[in-house]
Amino acid sequence: MNKKFVLMAVLLICLLPVLLIAGDDETVLKQGNKTIIIKKTGDMSDSDIEELQNLKLDIQMEAEKEIADDAPFFGIIPAELDFSKAQELNYPNSYGILITGIVPNSAAYQYRLAEDDILMEIDSKKVINLKELDKLKSFYRAGDAVMLTIFRAGEQKRIDFVFGSRPKAPTMTIEKKIQGKKALSGGSGGGTWIPMWFSADMDDVNELVQTIGFSKLPEDGLLTQGFGGKGNVGKNWFLGGQFHFYWDTKKINEVIDTESYTNSMKYNMFIGGGTLDKRIPITRNIITSVGLMIGGGSHTVELVHTNGDYNWPVATDDDPNPNTQDIMSTNSYAKLSKGYILVQPRAEIMVRLLSWLALRGEVGYMYGYGPTSGWKVKHTDSESYELKNSPDTPFEGLTFTVGPWFGF
Repeated sequence: MNKKFVLMAVLLICLLPVLLIAGDDETVLKQGNKTIIIKKTGDMSDSDIEELQNLKLDIQMEAEKEIADDAPFFGIIPAELDFSKAQELNYPNSYGILITGIVPNSAAYQYRLAEDDILMEIDSKKVINLKELDKLKSFYRAGDAVMLTIFRAGEQKRIDFVFGSRPKAPTMTIEKKIQGKKALSGGSGGGTWIPMWFSADMDDVNELVQTIGFSKLPEDGLLTQGFGGKGNVGKNWFLGGQFHFYWDTKKINEVIDTESYTNSMKYNMFIGGGTLDKRIPITRNIITSVGLMIGGGSHTVELVHTNGDYNWPVATDDDPNPNTQDIMSTNSYAKLSKGYILVQPRAEIMVRLLSWLALRGEVGYMYGYGPTSGWKVKHTDSESYELKNSPDTPFEGLTFTVGPWFGF
């Protein structure tokens, strides 16, 4: 019973997940004369907030610096006028700025300024370039009336113009969904050689082999060898299978009535079944899982007593009806076995070393149920006999394995 408590403790320690739940948050930023509210959702990291802080707002407005409330507002999107654009518009002068767009509902929109207009003068003062435009605007306030000189479609035009008021700084809410941060994957599966330490109860088996003259098998546990594999069937659930085996052989010689005999013993343990596991990714390279193997297992002990003297039964005139007594009279063979239905809950941790290779560790507990009590003696695959007075040998114990895993 103490072993079961140890198992439960180990499983709890191995499988206790650390769940980090990030709540919603808000960050208020100032960019120039604009207020930006960034709503941080649960899947946004600090680096995402930093990225948003560095975003340039796609708002075509004049002057990012702080401007007085009564500053004049044109409502144009200006650009330097280069030689090729001047030639394209048939503009003969070497000064002026190009209007590349109009802000909706602005003064420029109201007075019907248009894209590809060239602003030449404000109250007869030449607009040499963008720097000069800013300087000239500094002499005016919202509501001031001026005379604009523009070049449009090959002609100069004069337009009476009244500066508008600068719109109030917008408050913008930016919500960003993180596309790059995908849910951690539990991998696709793989397979491997699986050495497994099984602390099986070997008392009954050892009592048997000692009684007939052989030395004991390991009492503290058996290092079984095996193979297994599994594949992802969706949502980090994995189906697969595995099997394990352990064997040992022993021989002793004895002399009976001056005749030499050999007694041989072969012990075999088998474990195999289907597996179902739920993987729980911790990081990209570290994965834990909980699972279950359901299958079957067995103890088998084969015993041979022989002097090596075997004769084929041949009919003769003196003995026209030979029988197998000539073969079996001095030789004997018996195969003792006990089968089990197995259930093995287990926990696993896997650390990726390469894209195709990981280190895997697993701890579990093997439970065996014998459908029939006692052992059986098998003569053929289809014929067996109950072994009277044989014990109801248990098949359970802690299991532990560490080894490579090919795949992930």
